[in-house]
Order: sequence, then C-alpha cells, then structure tokens
Amino acid sequence: MNYIQRIELEFSTVSLREDGIIEQRFQKDIPYEIDTQHLTEMSVAMSRLSKGNKTAILSIAGLYGSITPEARKLDINKDEDYTLAIALVIQELSQRLLANFYFKLKKVNYPVKIFKNENQATEWLQQQIRANQKTG
Repeated sequence: MNYIQRIELEFSTVSLREDGIIEQRFQKDIPYEIDTQHLTEMSVAMSRLSKGNKTAILSIAGLYGSITPEARKLDINKDEDYTLAIALVIQELSQRLLANFYFKLKKVNYPVKIFKNENQATEWLQQQIRANQKTG
C-alpha cells in the first residue's frame, strides 16, 4: 500500500493511504497503553489527514495494547466530524472482547466492525465508502 502522508506518534503511525482510507497502525510487538493524551493526539492526527472530510479508518492493533479507564470514559462521538466508519483489526482474543464491550457501552454515530484480517477490514471499509457515495 502506498501512503500519501504519515504522522508518527509515540507508539503508532497514522497514515493517509492512496485509496483514501486513514490507517492507524500500532507497534506490533511492543506493549503500549492508550491514555487520554494519546487519544487526543490520535484524534488530531486523523482530523488533520481527513481535511474535514468523513473518512474510513482502519485501525490495526498491536499484540500488547490496552487503554486506561480514563481514556475509555472520553466521548469519542466528537470524532464523528471526520469518521465515516472504523474497521478494527485485532488479533488477540482479550483485546477483541474488550473492544466489543467498549463499543457496546459507547454508542457511536458511525459503523464500527472488528476483524482478524486486514484484507477483510479494508473490503468492508470500501463497501462503507461506496454506500456513502451513493447516499451522500
């Protein structure tokens, strides 16, 4: 995949891909914990790359990531200005369970789906983009 622009953060890279999807890739084998500051930095990076347009987001979790209780309490609906849909690629069962639980509690105004595979996640995001183009 070719990238148009990349923003390096502490333990992830946020990139605008040629296909218009914003990709957030966390470091695979290094433990990390997302706190409120990290969420803010990620949100600013994605907002900057989207240039005010609703964009599909592909988030690829690392193997050893977690999120603090304080970060889980933040209102993520403020990100709907630039979020068309989010596909989460999560390999670890414990992380998938946590993500499913999180999005059951946090109702968002855009589709979110969890995948084990990047290709399936990308195809789903492309479907979301096509559906939005037909209705939008």
